[in-house]
Amino acid sequence: MRFAVAVMMSLGLAVAVPATAQADTLCGEFNTMDDAGKLAAVQEAAAGGNAVAQISPKDAVALAVAMCRVRVGETVLQVLNSKV
Repeated sequence: MRFAVAVMMSLGLAVAVPATAQADTLCGEFNTMDDAGKLAAVQEAAAGGNAVAQISPKDAVALAVAMCRVRVGETVLQVLNSKV
């Protein structure tokens, strides 16, 4: 369940108080996962009905990673122009 929440928060789908601190924490946890962990988190979120996570698993992981990168200070343009 923690993984599903991490994915939902990183995708900006959940609202909580204090949302900013919680999202930063969840993005931090998500970013420390290996690729298999990130994929498992996306699959768990998709199984729970998260519509965004139901796109291709690879694309959902990439979206979550990109959104977490924006949360930690990179601009959208920097994320889109990177090859990481």
